[in-house]
Amino acid sequence: MSISKSESTPFFFIIGRARSGTTLLRCLMDAHPQLNIPLECEFIIYLQPRYGKIKTWDEKDILAFYSDLIDFPKFDFWVVDQEKLKKDLLNCVGENSYERICRVVYLNYQSFFEKNELKMIGDKNPNYCLQTINLEKLFPEARFIHITRDYRAHIASMVRAKFESPIYSSLAFRWKFMNKAVDNHKKRNPAKFYTLRYEDLVSNPEKYLREICVFLGIDFSFEMLNYHSKLDQMLAIYPTDLIHLYHKSLLKPINAENLNAWQNELTRDQIKTCDIVVGSYAEECGYERVYKKRNLIYYASCIPGIIFGRLYYVLLNLLDKIPLNLKRKILGLLAIIFQQDRTKYKRKELNHK
Repeated sequence: MSISKSESTPFFFIIGRARSGTTLLRCLMDAHPQLNIPLECEFIIYLQPRYGKIKTWDEKDILAFYSDLIDFPKFDFWVVDQEKLKKDLLNCVGENSYERICRVVYLNYQSFFEKNELKMIGDKNPNYCLQTINLEKLFPEARFIHITRDYRAHIASMVRAKFESPIYSSLAFRWKFMNKAVDNHKKRNPAKFYTLRYEDLVSNPEKYLREICVFLGIDFSFEMLNYHSKLDQMLAIYPTDLIHLYHKSLLKPINAENLNAWQNELTRDQIKTCDIVVGSYAEECGYERVYKKRNLIYYASCIPGIIFGRLYYVLLNLLDKIPLNLKRKILGLLAIIFQQDRTKYKRKELNHK
């Protein structure tokens, strides 16, 4: 893919807390014949401290970037012709921005869905909730699709999937913290954001997909509603246990059957904890609390979990300021502490190198 082509292809980002429908929305959007959205892999932010300020790239810079990219967790899941990718990157030797280098990487991703004229490149990552300002600086034309989910359903799903430590006050704090970060940026530049609720998407997918297409400036495609038709190809490459553990619902058409399952999964005290920590922000996001009355004593019991959740973001902020190799080691340790280790999963076949 030529540099001139990569310059003209705008970006959009799908953001929202993990287990809030971001993966479902990625699959729906990637099924569109004019959109290309790789699987989750936040190399843009991860490699930016080392390569973001390079303005003139020599061959050594390109090969170092390529090596770090190939070694990045989850990039192994991308279907990419690695030799072609390396060749396209080497064609970028000379005056180029980090943003343009990243575009070349995305344009090398091979989707399971058929494409015609590619009009936009997408990316999906829950951690981008805290990176929207940075991403907008890198990609000034970027748009953001922000999806939320009832915090109690989200937390029940997080605990069920063992995504993070099962501390309910901490999970509630993190739901609120990340969604508020998006809202704060949205208030400064509302035209760049489209927000929807997971509950609305699964209840009336065509309506909201049409609205998203209008927001992105592309035509609606019914292929999006048939996203699950290609998932047999995904199962042929990606670990079956991973798919069934984390994304089993993707193997069938959208349905709204289990929207209120959290009411039976969470205890009274767990629901009360979630309601108290999230507070009135729940109603701002369109969710009705069961427990609205303020209880300072009960809130005080939630403080350790809130501190634990806040510490995670403090550590992430500090990580942005340290060398790449040290960052890798610390992230590995954090993954164990916060029960987020996904690196043990490997593709079933690696025939795209």
